[in-house]
Parts: sequence; structure tokens; C-alpha cells
Amino acid sequence: MKKKKHTIDPKDLMAVERATTALIGTAISLIVLGFVVEKFELFLDLFATELKGKETAKLPVQVAHAAFYNYLGIAIVAAGIILSLYTYRYYTRWVRHLEEGRLDTDKNIYLMLAIFIALIGVILLASMIVL
Repeated sequence: MKKKKHTIDPKDLMAVERATTALIGTAISLIVLGFVVEKFELFLDLFATELKGKETAKLPVQVAHAAFYNYLGIAIVAAGIILSLYTYRYYTRWVRHLEEGRLDTDKNIYLMLAIFIALIGVILLASMIVL
């Protein structure tokens, strides 16, 4: 038995499109944040090179851990890419649900985003305190 297609209310479709656009914006923000964190490693390398020329200067501890920022930045960019790809799945799933006339929520994506962003914050805070 084939399921009957339901007429999609334009308000519902626009709400899904707003949510999808917000997720894409978050993905772009993650990619940019990852790029900035990764390029911080380049700044530390340049800083270390400048300090090595001075005999009395000691290298800060952050310079010794510059590779950490490289890997952290790459991980954040990868998360942004994964989120952008997942957003398409999120959108098509919601449109299918609206066509079928049923509502379903995907709370997992918001939980995963909240946990990941909090984790990034904790890692960056710890790196500022410890490294």
C-alpha cells in the first residue's frame, strides 16, 4: 500500500529551511574556527623562529605544543564538513516527513552539536591554562 502524499504547509517548509540554513551557518562557523585555530600554529611557528634568533629568550611552552593546535584545527574543520553533509540529510528527511504528514524531531543533531562545541571550548580553555 502506497502512502498518500500530504500537502506541505509553506510555513512548515520555511521553518525547515530556516533550521537547515542555521545548521549550514553553524557548519561554516566551525570550518572558519578550525581554520583560525590551525593557523594559530603557523603564528606560533613564526613566533618561535623569531625568538630563536635571540640568545637570552626562552621559547614559551605554547610554541612547544604548536602541533596540538594544528590537529585541533583539522578536527574542527572536519566536524564542520561532516555537519554540512549531514544538513542535507536532515533537510531531505524533514521534507519527506512533511510530505507524509507526520512530525518527527531529530534531537540528536542538536545534542551532538552542543557536546562537540562544549568539548571544543573545554579543550581550548585547557590549552590556554595548561599549555
